Amino acid sequence: MTEQIVIVAPDGTASFQALRARIDAIKTAAAVPVECGDAIPVAPARGPMIRFTPREARLSECGGVVVWKSGEDGRDAARVADAFDKMEREALKYHKRQGDDAGPYVPLFTSGQIAAGRDYAALVERVSASGVKCSSIEAQSGSGGQPGGGREEAMLADFQRLRALQHRIGRGLAKEVRRIRPGGRKRSAIYARRLVDLVCLSDASIEKVLKRHGWTVNQKSKQALRRSLCAALDRMQGYSDRLAKEGG
Repeated sequence: MTEQIVIVAPDGTASFQALRARIDAIKTAAAVPVECGDAIPVAPARGPMIRFTPREARLSECGGVVVWKSGEDGRDAARVADAFDKMEREALKYHKRQGDDAGPYVPLFTSGQIAAGRDYAALVERVSASGVKCSSIEAQSGSGGQPGGGREEAMLADFQRLRALQHRIGRGLAKEVRRIRPGGRKRSAIYARRLVDLVCLSDASIEKVLKRHGWTVNQKSKQALRRSLCAALDRMQGYSDRLAKEGG
């Protein structure tokens, strides 16, 4: 006769079954879209992935331009979902729950705003991965010495562009402190630069930014903070707040 030992968790569920359910949920969330083939490994730490179709423009024999699917063997590609993908997905779910009376769905962000946020994240990653401070490169190039070749010139260009983008974002308030919340917890100010960094670099949603700074999460506060984020992303593209409002 064999003896079976079952370890029960404090909530009364078998710990093995609960652990297996959590693992299955993680694997499901990290699943690679079937349209991408089986060459992409499943990596739970990578997070959810978004499928897209890579395309390439080629000249035809007649001199025209033909758009081809450039994925290997005609397959689609995939990328890691970021904060913009997650917020759009949640907003679309919320819109569908409202029924037919909600009208057509309007995306939270324009394609230009999303591209600006993702370019900013890639630029910050390149600058951080260089392992060199901007001041040292500037001192070398400003002293009359040779900068050292194309690599240093490219790094200096990245540093200068990052500074320009951060200047466009500004140091102003995205949401200012107005009162102390009931219960004694103080709201902290949300600055534009902090907002952009949390969303673009830390994959934080608008809701998470509000919670982190002690603000009540509701549709009014989320819409106000989203407008502040959109304005900052527009400034990163070179649009002033006045032109952005006139265009939208």
